[in-house]
Amino acid sequence: MNQRPVSAALASRLAELVAEARSGDAAFAAAADEAERVAASAGAPQSEGWIAAQQALSSAIAARGPTTAAIGDIDALGATRLQAQGGLAPNDLAAIKSAGAEVGSIDQRQADRIKAIQARLGL
Repeated sequence: MNQRPVSAALASRLAELVAEARSGDAAFAAAADEAERVAASAGAPQSEGWIAAQQALSSAIAARGPTTAAIGDIDALGATRLQAQGGLAPNDLAAIKSAGAEVGSIDQRQADRIKAIQARLGL
């Protein structure tokens, strides 16, 4: 079994992707906070306040971009290496899974906040 350490290039790229997701999460949090604030006083469906809340929600959804991009890039990195090498060394696989799990956790938290705002707006 190949127990070599994670390749430096892979470790570096995974760290970059996780950092991008974390940074994007900060921007998402600000947008989601605003969407929650506006949704709290949205009023009846189709009212001006409700439409403003939907616009704020759309901004929060758009702010998820760095997280969703990082998830896709991590998956693609693993798939590309798997295809090119015909397999993954255990430590490379573990590093990819770990980065994917961390970014996946961020993604799930963001999705939960979006769902809560949507529910508040009756969407």
